[in-house]
Amino acid sequence: MPINNRSPRICRAVLLSVGLLFSSSDMAQAHTMERAISIANNAVLQAAPETFTVSYVHPARFGSVQLRTATGETVPMRYQPPANATTTFTIPLPKLVPDTYRLTWRVIADDGHVMTGNVTFTIARR
Repeated sequence: MPINNRSPRICRAVLLSVGLLFSSSDMAQAHTMERAISIANNAVLQAAPETFTVSYVHPARFGSVQLRTATGETVPMRYQPPANATTTFTIPLPKLVPDTYRLTWRVIADDGHVMTGNVTFTIARR
């Protein structure tokens, strides 16, 4: 295959494009994503959980958490988030009775991006 004068320019353009692609993925990683949650969305549990745990890929700061019943009543919670950024948050839950609950939370990534999460679960009546 003959080499022409445009080959070095094309090679530089390809390398620049690949470099931009990788630098963009680094910026996207400044935001974090959920890695795991301890209660699956729409789960039907036979017993009330004592805690809820959410893990993230990258460290974040916990912003807030709220628990409501199916009728919208707020369930008081006593949770003091850690002062430092971390990847895993374990939230103690109050004593829960059979009902459907919606747990919502928000975390703040190191870049200031706010991410929210929620899970709805039911504690079955026996």
